[in-house]
Amino acid sequence: MLQPIEGLEFDEASHRYRYKGKWLSTSPTGVLGISMNEHTKRKIEETKHIWEPRGNTCHQWLEHFLTGAAELDPGDYAEWIEPLRDCWLWKGCTVLASELRLVDEERNMGGSVDFIIKTGKTGAVTIGDLKTVNSRKAAEQRSPATAQLGSYIRMFSQHYGHIFIEKAVTVVAAPGYTRVIVSDVDTCSVHWEDAFDIYRMHQEQRGF
Repeated sequence: MLQPIEGLEFDEASHRYRYKGKWLSTSPTGVLGISMNEHTKRKIEETKHIWEPRGNTCHQWLEHFLTGAAELDPGDYAEWIEPLRDCWLWKGCTVLASELRLVDEERNMGGSVDFIIKTGKTGAVTIGDLKTVNSRKAAEQRSPATAQLGSYIRMFSQHYGHIFIEKAVTVVAAPGYTRVIVSDVDTCSVHWEDAFDIYRMHQEQRGF
């Protein structure tokens, strides 16, 4: 397992990151939220009571599963977790990190990547993000988290430069179904830089 970044902390209550004693101003989610339309923002907020406990449970379960900790009770989300457990991605993998805290000091930003593993026979270093949805149809229509993965790739390379990320995946968990979407690493990085440019222009317009 990779060692955590020294001096980087995450405050659960405020959901903010602090690095070397100083609060960081944003996260990948904060950056990507700038370009989100108001209808989507409103829908996310209105359904938070549904997706937040589901996402928290599945993410916590996956962290325990990958790190060999005691398995959590899936509670109301067994339908999501059973196919997630059987996902081909984990077969023969070596876990390098799960819920790894990352920081981009230059951009005053922190974030947490869901997992980094070496996959299958090739041992390709794969970075991944877990998403949960309410149906198989939604999983099949879900777009990959390319920009978000790009943010993690950038932050990871700044602190673990001796490890080269070869693959990027979005794992989408639904009731009775798990889908793995593979994305090109360079495409993820390009999408992230495009998103950050929009965020930076927004901040400049606001006088930050």
